[in-house]
Amino acid sequence: MAEQLNIILVPHTHWDREWYLTFQQFRARLVHTIDKLLDILDRDSNFTYFMLDGQTIVLDDYLEVQPEQEERLKKYTRAGRINVGPWFIQPDEFLVSGESLIRNLQVGLQRATEFGEPMRIGYVPDCFGHIAQLPQILQGFGIDNAVFWRGVGAEARKSEFLWAAPDGTRVLVIHLADALGYSNARMMPLAPDEFVSRVKLLTAQILPKATTDTLLFMNGSDHLEPQDGLPEAIAAANPLLAHISPEQEKMLAEFGQVQQNGDIKHFDGINVRIGTLPQYVETVRSQNGKHEGRKEEGGKEGAQEDLQVLTGEMRSGQFSHLLPSVLSSRMWIKQQNAATEHLLEHWLEPLTAWAWKLGATYPAGLVRMAWKYLLQNHPHDSICGCSIDQVHRENAVRFAQSQQIAESVITQAMQGVAEMVDTRAPIQTTHTQHKAIPIVVFNPAPGPRTEIVQAVISYAGTLRSAVITGEQGQHVPFTTVNRWRQELGSAQLPRETIAAAVMLMGADAPGEFIRMAENTAATMLGKPEGSYEILRVHIDTQQLNVANIEVLIAPRGIATGRDHELLAAEQQILALLQREDIHMLNISAIDQARETIDFVANEVPAYGLKTFWVYPRGIKEETSTTAASALSGEQQRIENEWYRVEASAEDGTLTITDKHTGAIFTGLNRFVDGGDTGDLYNYCPPAQDVLVSEPLEPPKIELVSTGPVRAVLRVSGRWLLPSAVSADRTERSSRTTACQIVSDISLTPGVRRVDIHTSFDNKAKDHRLRAVFPVPYRVEDVAAEGTFEVRTRPVAAERPADVADWSEEPVNTFPQKRFVDISNGTTGLGVLNRGLPEYEILQDGPGVAPGQMAVALTLLRCVEWLSRGDLSTRRGHAGPMEHTPEAQCLGHQEFDYALVPHSGDWQAEGALVLREAQAFNIPVRAVVPLSDVSNEEHWGKLPVDRRHPREGFLPSRATLLEVEPSEIVVSAIKRSNTGKGLIVRLYNPFSHAVEASIRPGVDLARAFVANLQEEEQEQLFWSGDEGEPLHVGLRSGEIKTILFQ
Repeated sequence: MAEQLNIILVPHTHWDREWYLTFQQFRARLVHTIDKLLDILDRDSNFTYFMLDGQTIVLDDYLEVQPEQEERLKKYTRAGRINVGPWFIQPDEFLVSGESLIRNLQVGLQRATEFGEPMRIGYVPDCFGHIAQLPQILQGFGIDNAVFWRGVGAEARKSEFLWAAPDGTRVLVIHLADALGYSNARMMPLAPDEFVSRVKLLTAQILPKATTDTLLFMNGSDHLEPQDGLPEAIAAANPLLAHISPEQEKMLAEFGQVQQNGDIKHFDGINVRIGTLPQYVETVRSQNGKHEGRKEEGGKEGAQEDLQVLTGEMRSGQFSHLLPSVLSSRMWIKQQNAATEHLLEHWLEPLTAWAWKLGATYPAGLVRMAWKYLLQNHPHDSICGCSIDQVHRENAVRFAQSQQIAESVITQAMQGVAEMVDTRAPIQTTHTQHKAIPIVVFNPAPGPRTEIVQAVISYAGTLRSAVITGEQGQHVPFTTVNRWRQELGSAQLPRETIAAAVMLMGADAPGEFIRMAENTAATMLGKPEGSYEILRVHIDTQQLNVANIEVLIAPRGIATGRDHELLAAEQQILALLQREDIHMLNISAIDQARETIDFVANEVPAYGLKTFWVYPRGIKEETSTTAASALSGEQQRIENEWYRVEASAEDGTLTITDKHTGAIFTGLNRFVDGGDTGDLYNYCPPAQDVLVSEPLEPPKIELVSTGPVRAVLRVSGRWLLPSAVSADRTERSSRTTACQIVSDISLTPGVRRVDIHTSFDNKAKDHRLRAVFPVPYRVEDVAAEGTFEVRTRPVAAERPADVADWSEEPVNTFPQKRFVDISNGTTGLGVLNRGLPEYEILQDGPGVAPGQMAVALTLLRCVEWLSRGDLSTRRGHAGPMEHTPEAQCLGHQEFDYALVPHSGDWQAEGALVLREAQAFNIPVRAVVPLSDVSNEEHWGKLPVDRRHPREGFLPSRATLLEVEPSEIVVSAIKRSNTGKGLIVRLYNPFSHAVEASIRPGVDLARAFVANLQEEEQEQLFWSGDEGEPLHVGLRSGEIKTILFQ
């Protein structure tokens, strides 16, 4: 029996906030677009719905310009005629963290709720592929569907399917399978006959993949305004579509058939109506059936089993451009983003939450603002680096603003927590106790861990003979980085003026003059009299008629034992006042010497702090002995207790011997540079490429340091690179330019990691630079950290025999977060990175010998154009052909990465590679607690001062949180958005279920499982009494949020 085919047409606009124009230029168009939309809705009740691209930031961008339109706008959002949310911005998924995606939805849904009922559709229409954990993230917000275009290949038989996350959580996917995706029905012709023809054409393209009698037409595209007159065009066309002649029915049948429950559906008419994505999703659900109560092992109940189930990432370029090389465009953006995300997620939120639980005021507005500046850089055209140069200059400003806010708040929070710590020195010496200077070291990552940390110490003398100890008294290695003083103030006074004041003192002048000077200095610095003391005076009378007097001052209470020197200086000054040849006294006050020191902070607890003490000279013999250093080095070689690293005199590559396993890795850190004729979306090698993999001459190898804090080997070399590509873009230029590459390779005692800092002076254009790390074995797959998971991928993408009709060539470069690990099951090499998200596994090429494979880590990819239409790796343009010379990334570039040779795979030794990747990206920090300056003063410019050790509420070693096993990943520790509890989010990266125990280090009494919107779902049996741990189970791949109150 013939039936009617229904079409839901969704009017919308897709709003790239910045791209080939800047944000402000696009905003001017946005204001006009929404003004026009409101006018249409005012006068046409048949224009029933419009979708604002699933992101709420467009509301804020509009209302900043048109605040008087807020109530008018809310009238239609609250009535459901304008659909808003759920996102704050339309993000890229692979280049931002999982926590960023969660904050994005939290902010977007909260803002959308202020405008009515949010659109609970997982609408990500234009993302360059999709992460495997997106279904679980969406379901965490009560969103049971996803609607998108890119990334789906022939594995999807129909345009509707189920997509399962690694833990089994599923969403219904509406794949916008047409070649134009979210734009398939843009700018519909308004004349009835033409409208009908367009409907039939679109139907022919969509119907073969449909699973229902309802099709989805997306009436909009990039920056398009609402189409005025659309309801009238539909009304005029529907009668022409309602009854199809037998001949037309035959044509319609050729478009495709819909099969449901084994039955073939035939259509003899079409009806078009304006609708919404929620309406379409509900229609698909109703026609595909629900099997409530079915529970898949490790999965969810209530899935539609007559739909195909797919799993994993969506990264195919078969039917639509995936644009995979955005992973390496403008690499500085990726580095800045990773640094800012780690700052907010692992420092700002946990530290402010800890300070809040200890009684401090929570800076909610500043935390929110830091996140908003960061999120505004997460639209795909921004974070992917594929916009015009001016857009990315503005990205840099937003990163800086987010970091500035975060650093200021973190400084205050660290000082606030440190003031609660018992910093009384544990070692009793013959010297006064306040001689010990406490340093509180914070670790917001798993632990206990040992790392180098930097602190600034202010002390009247010198630290050359000092020692640093932990709570047990064992010395830890340290070294002075630099030493300096700061002028606090100066004055130029006539000699007669000071002499007259001294005359008034009469016989009391000797001894009282110094006290008068101390009170004057305190007043000059805005402090009470008596709060500062003079430590030393230096007098210089070499300038004609002038005496220059430099006075070293410090907060009172620092014993110096040099009173006789001050009395002698006082007598010198009193004598100067009697000299007729001295007309003027230039007096300057300077503070104590400040020393920046690096020291090895050992065994700092997870998500906690540990106190160390600096003892000045003279007490070394009264503390326990220093542990023997594990560092050593000589020309071309350094080692610690874990690794031996040697640099080749011929080409500068590294050989690492793993002392734990005996494995030897050679040829590491080889730089390979090739041409790139692509654009900001796709890498494209020249037809005749030239790979440069050797330096111009043997490199210079220096032993920079052999301890005591770190051993550093420096490898410097010049690389002769082609200056650009040829004019016809078929090969690299014959002209060359010499570029300097310098790598500092570092080992730290107690740290199982080889750290590498590489700088590159880029003078070449149109090229890609990679660091290559061979391993002496071959494998079929590797493990790379992804979003809330560690993903196992084949070493190369599956490539069909014929890809001529693909929109893009399949590529072997893949995304990663903080590491990729290549292991044969017995031994392995983890390659860690800071903000370098692209890797490839090489099976041959420079430096890869027979029987070997290599990890290639992309450091830089340099191109000249936003989009080009002549690439062999992609069919057609991906955007406008805009000139982007700054995308060549000329000038000084820096990169940080690290190597972890290990036994087994990445899961071995307590997930060593994962833990070291976290530690590498989240360095520990130190603070010297303050004495005379309150926390309310000088946010972000807190004076560095030595305080007297004192009794505190917190022990000298404390934790905010203890989590076992330590390889369970804690992705968030934060105050809940309601301000009523502490959120702890963790996930299980393993392929098996794990039971975790959580022991908070602050007073809490109840615990709940919460969703990602931080709403209570289930109360857990836990009271928090006497340090009782909370036990929670996690399925393989599961993300779990715990709300403590």
